[in-house]
Amino acid sequence: MSPQFSMSRVGADTAQLLDSDLQYIETQVTEAVRQKLIGRNLFAPVRLPDIGIKEWTSYDLSDMSQARIDMDGLNKSFDRTKKTAKTVFVPMIHKEYKLLFRDIAASRRSGMPIDVTEPQNAAVQVAEEEDKLLLTGEYTGWRALGIEGLATATGRNTEASDGAWSTAANIIKDVSDAIAELEADGHNGPYDMVVRSSLSADLRLLIANTGITAREKLLGPGFIREIFVSDNLYASNGATTSALVVEPGPMNFVVGIEQEVSVNNFIDEDMNTKGKVWEILTPKIRRPTSICEITGISA
Repeated sequence: MSPQFSMSRVGADTAQLLDSDLQYIETQVTEAVRQKLIGRNLFAPVRLPDIGIKEWTSYDLSDMSQARIDMDGLNKSFDRTKKTAKTVFVPMIHKEYKLLFRDIAASRRSGMPIDVTEPQNAAVQVAEEEDKLLLTGEYTGWRALGIEGLATATGRNTEASDGAWSTAANIIKDVSDAIAELEADGHNGPYDMVVRSSLSADLRLLIANTGITAREKLLGPGFIREIFVSDNLYASNGATTSALVVEPGPMNFVVGIEQEVSVNNFIDEDMNTKGKVWEILTPKIRRPTSICEITGISA
């Protein structure tokens, strides 16, 4: 007698993600992203209507003429704020991953949570690209649909470094000069600063003949509100020798968000789970004069 084989699915369900697994993945992805994002601390968020918008038109703003001072208020001036239309692409940032069905089954058998290394790593890659887009924008060696970030915004201020940051006094002088550039354009703070990790180390140097570090001085009255560290900051030519001093605010630069970081999963023809970590957003620089890039810094 021939053996009888059934088409039973016994064991198959143990290799599929449950709702609790999907929620666990979402939570771990969100946490991984939150720890990496720096640019979101600087950019005011603007909610875009839906994920179908691929281009976003908004306006660069130029101030109207100065107010008048007279005795009777008859010397009127009715010029208007100049608004220059500017359209930017709204890209999708995404990274894919795969969870093998036998690994899911093994986790289920052991009673341990599923291994979320793959979606976590995908989330980190998405966060890294977002920060690069916001802080830098497209630069030599990295394509981003021509989108400008803080360090590549047309019309931003630039200030050449006066000397190596291995001398703390040079750091203070460079940042002071950058603030002066912003003040000359009517941006009176508060100011934030972005540096790469290699330059952040120099901020811990003591200023000569004092017991104060450059970082402590910069975070004191009249200088910087907060210092952010990100290695996703590049110069427009791809160099790693720049720092930014900026005046954040919705009048100066914003990030348009259609979709926050999200996760999609589906089972493929091999019974494995394929996933995508994704988001849709773009930076918009409204007043590039609110940005000053310190260039040519040597550590």
